[in-house]
Amino acid sequence: MIRCEGLSKFYEGGGGIAGLSLQVKAGEALGVLGPTDAGKSTLVRLLMGFCRPDAGSAQIFGKDCFGKRHEIQREVAYAAASPAIESRATGDSWLRFQARYHGGYNPEKARRLSERLDIGLTGRAISLGETGRKKLGLMAALMTDAQVTILDEPFYGLDSMEKNALSDFIRERRGEGKAMLITSRVLEEVQRTCTQVAIIRQGRLVLSQPVEALALTRQKVYHITFKDAAQAAAFAAEWETAVEVIGSRALVAIPASPQVLIQTLAKYTVFDLVGGREDSEESFLRFHGDDVV
Repeated sequence: MIRCEGLSKFYEGGGGIAGLSLQVKAGEALGVLGPTDAGKSTLVRLLMGFCRPDAGSAQIFGKDCFGKRHEIQREVAYAAASPAIESRATGDSWLRFQARYHGGYNPEKARRLSERLDIGLTGRAISLGETGRKKLGLMAALMTDAQVTILDEPFYGLDSMEKNALSDFIRERRGEGKAMLITSRVLEEVQRTCTQVAIIRQGRLVLSQPVEALALTRQKVYHITFKDAAQAAAFAAEWETAVEVIGSRALVAIPASPQVLIQTLAKYTVFDLVGGREDSEESFLRFHGDDVV
């Protein structure tokens, strides 16, 4: 249903994605995990045909996402992280407008969604606030019967009850045989709703596997304090993978014995070394050098 092969998009000054390959089949939900600026939103923009790739291909239903972008945007249920909604429109009128574009309005589904997401539909969008507009965007996507759904950071800004409701709707949609792609910075959100996970870091795919396998992954994370920032940078250049540098401190995630790490550190002046097994959520955050969720 969704397929990317060697997909790349570069921006002046950095960012974007490079050589990304992934696929989502019917009945699957792929969670794309990564810290801020990892390239998640760039991937979504390419899939929705909002921009042209510099290399590789992105296809939905076998159609080129940029070349057939008008068809893709009509046939795919999409919710932006921060949807643009005309300020004078009411929630109900905006949903009906979106439904006409995507093929029909289901008032019963709209009522159920609005109740579970705790949002009124009679007031103007300008009075809803950012979270209210986000809920409207999610409702517009989940109301349709589209075979492919793309949700960009759908859980961000919702409270715990609303997150639970959204998780139920996602699992329900997946159970109907729909294909879904969901971006997130939070491992637990993906574990609750998705069947597959793809982790991207600095625009590159670093891990792709079933969610069950990710839940069993327990990385060993080490915090290393060097004599100075220069030594930390030199170590990072030598070690290369799964390392982040913050001043004179380096964070390293490894899945196996620390023997090679210890041998490498013998070349440097190490002031402190703290490490051990951690839960998968903590390991994910440390692996990506992203402490904000």
